[in-house]
Amino acid sequence: MKIGSGGPAKGYAERGAPGTCYPVSDALFATSLGLPEVPVLQTVDRALRLLLLFEEVGQEYRVGELAAMLGVDKSIASRLAATLAKRGFLERAPGSEAFRLGLEVGRLGMLVLGSSHNLIELARGTMERLAEETGETVNLARLEGNKAVNIAQVDGPHLVGVGDWTGWKTEPHATANGKVLLAFAGSEFEDLPLETPLKAFTEQTITSPRKLRSELERVRSEGWGATLGELEEGFNGVAVPVFDAAGRCLAALSVSGPVYRMPQARLPEVAALCEKAAEEISARLGRIRSTARVPDEASFS
Repeated sequence: MKIGSGGPAKGYAERGAPGTCYPVSDALFATSLGLPEVPVLQTVDRALRLLLLFEEVGQEYRVGELAAMLGVDKSIASRLAATLAKRGFLERAPGSEAFRLGLEVGRLGMLVLGSSHNLIELARGTMERLAEETGETVNLARLEGNKAVNIAQVDGPHLVGVGDWTGWKTEPHATANGKVLLAFAGSEFEDLPLETPLKAFTEQTITSPRKLRSELERVRSEGWGATLGELEEGFNGVAVPVFDAAGRCLAALSVSGPVYRMPQARLPEVAALCEKAAEEISARLGRIRSTARVPDEASFS
């Protein structure tokens, strides 16, 4: 019997005997390796397929539903669910016989997402597409201490760009991604990691704590941040938050370029593309939906 065929289990091998192998076409996670078959433990594969049935927050399934979706007997589904529950990957829903995802799934997920390296891998393809769509440089940044640190960059097609900022640490009050990271840090303004007095890099840099507080409130309200020549004369940028599954701002995704290609009037358009890309990355991190909202040009007035 092939996985998901819906037929009854027949024979010892079909009951998930240790070491059972079956064709590569039936292996959920097999890749195209040019091999006729790979060793796959059927019971393990079924357990993984069971976990993958959960696609939404708060989703619950009874054993009969799990059995139907997996195409196995209820007895098999019951043993799978009980084993996963024993190890913390599933749990009983309160007051119900249904199962839902357990805390162990979340713990492992946070281990995967806890490093910048894995975040970069998840974001790379989306960043490349965003650079093609906008024609400008795309950066991914995180807040480390009191600095915004650029952890990944994808360049646009133009010869004139912003240079390679990968690994650079910048003052967050002077950059679009820094403002987003501060605005969504989940801290009161007085507790934000800022060096005071606020350093001026150009005449446009915000150096007043009162004005910065107002700017961060706008960023939180509108869902995106901008810089208008505040770090370097002649360069503008926009940024939006990237949320993890718990709704925390894990990083900021930004697009920046020279003012003659990124004038103030174009920033809302670029921000909308940036927001769409950030939502894709957030979805890969387990985020169901983003609450960010891209405003129109009037927000700058």
